[in-house]
Amino acid sequence: MTGEQRFVEGGIYHIRVKGNLDEKWADRFDGLVIASRASGETLLTGPVVDRAALPGVLGKIRDLGLSVLFVIQADCPFSKKNCPRRGHCQACAAHHGDKGKLPYCFREKTKWDRRCAALVAK
Repeated sequence: MTGEQRFVEGGIYHIRVKGNLDEKWADRFDGLVIASRASGETLLTGPVVDRAALPGVLGKIRDLGLSVLFVIQADCPFSKKNCPRRGHCQACAAHHGDKGKLPYCFREKTKWDRRCAALVAK
């Protein structure tokens, strides 16, 4: 999968797991963007080729012995609809990484992060 591919149905998958993964695992996860958190969780975000590919991604997580906290299919959570990198997770991560920052969906304590935390708490 390339950074230019978009999810056919207009969504992006956000998968949060308990445990830390670093960027060296990106190839194993078909180019999903990976961000570890100080809380001991990792967020994998990006388009998945199709719904049939999702069980393969989740199986790889299981094979690593990590627990899935949640899986959400949603549009890019960044509020600016005209962002040229909207829906292009790898390009967004590279753009922000070049500036030493995290993309919006990987930042902690944002409105998006609170919404995800509320889902985990249910």
